[in-house]
Amino acid sequence: MRETDHRIVVSQMEFQHLQDVYAMGVKLFTPEKSPVLYRTWDEYEILERFMSDSEYCWVAKNHKKIVGFGLGALIEKPKAAWIYGYLLWLGVDQKYQTYGVGKKLVDKATKSFIDAGARILMVDTARDNTKAINFFTKHGFDNVEDHVYLSKSLKDHPYYQDKQATKRKKRIKTVPCS
Repeated sequence: MRETDHRIVVSQMEFQHLQDVYAMGVKLFTPEKSPVLYRTWDEYEILERFMSDSEYCWVAKNHKKIVGFGLGALIEKPKAAWIYGYLLWLGVDQKYQTYGVGKKLVDKATKSFIDAGARILMVDTARDNTKAINFFTKHGFDNVEDHVYLSKSLKDHPYYQDKQATKRKKRIKTVPCS
């Protein structure tokens, strides 16, 4: 155990933490490192998670500095026998990724979801994110399944090109003449 491990404390996320958590996510979920996560990480995602499931939103701090976060949701399906915990986002400052921060966040999520009656805790990540897969399997997650994300570039679609051309024409018409 490292000397700083005992200083890492996980607590409920509070409104004033949102900006720091968002900024950390922007640094972690870049298009180069994780195009799928980059697409879905935005200020609305974190705000919606916090507003709808704040009891499943946590921050890890080293003293007063936020060094990690976890955002989850409880999933209860009508007429289903089981309740699911879903850890949607887990982020740890790169400087602290070997200090047990992720483990502490997963432990907090696990206990919180058990307290809420969940029987299964789910996470997901891209199939090529071996670092995350190794982390989660090390912490008891199994049944690794491949995700397939498909995307379609709209910029080559004729309708998209027509819309862009119309926008350009409007901009040209509104340019003031001197």
